Amino acid sequence: FEKPFLLYTDASLIGIGAVLAQKDGKDEYVVAYASRTLAPAEKNYAITELKCLAIIWAVKYFRHYLFGIHFTIITDHSALKWLLNSSFEIANRRLERWKITLSEYDYEIQYRKGTKHFNADALSQINPNTDLQHIPNNQQNINYE
Repeated sequence: FEKPFLLYTDASLIGIGAVLAQKDGKDEYVVAYASRTLAPAEKNYAITELKCLAIIWAVKYFRHYLFGIHFTIITDHSALKWLLNSSFEIANRRLERWKITLSEYDYEIQYRKGTKHFNADALSQINPNTDLQHIPNNQQNINYE
């Protein structure tokens, strides 16, 4: 746990995803992946609420790694950096509750452009109706003898 933790989060209209990684110099190593589909009520959330939901869910999901240490949350929604770092009360009650939930953690938020935020983005967009048993396997074994 001595290496810094990075928590990549993202949300789409069907799900949320997160990648927990550790930084070692310039390299990053994945510790765990997580994703889930949205509940019916969550599908009505505004985009800022969805992106914040992804953070809240991921922080709670990886609590055993993150509680009590400093870590970095990386999101592709720049408004969250400002919103969650602000010292004033947020008019949206849900976002305010989530901000209070995050107050027990030692974190910083970094913004990363959506075009460079592909790891958690891919997890948030997995179609839950995909039958993984019927995805063709394009792997080929090559005999070099």
